[in-house]
Amino acid sequence: MKLLFDIGLRRFDESSLDEEDARRLLELFLESLGVTSDVARDLFEVLLVSRAGDTALTARQIRDSIIGLRKARKVEDAEKGLTARNIQIWLKYFKGIRLVDKLGDRYHFKGNKRPSRVFAEDTKPVVEESVKYVERVLKKVEEAYRIK
Repeated sequence: MKLLFDIGLRRFDESSLDEEDARRLLELFLESLGVTSDVARDLFEVLLVSRAGDTALTARQIRDSIIGLRKARKVEDAEKGLTARNIQIWLKYFKGIRLVDKLGDRYHFKGNKRPSRVFAEDTKPVVEESVKYVERVLKKVEEAYRIK
């Protein structure tokens, strides 16, 4: 049995949408998908900044940009968790939920679209398919336990 990706949905109250801090909004979005890793948050922030500048980045540029963001925020150990492997794991995750694409050796939001559009067109169907899978598994559980 192969796990394709892990989405742990969380829902926050509507008042969270009143948040104005860009970083906190990014965290709320990722936490809604169950992503709490600092590396994933920083990586996603770098992708947002690069999208605002209409550029795609290599994994190395992503790492360097994360270090730059962390230094600007005065994070004590700016390189913590930034192994090439860890960055690749998170890029693979974002590709798996269809938010990110790789073109050559560069990463960007799928089709270089706005993240909200990519989510609506590509990621949301993945989430919905995951929910359908859970429903199918629960029916099998009921059968296994002979629940009528």
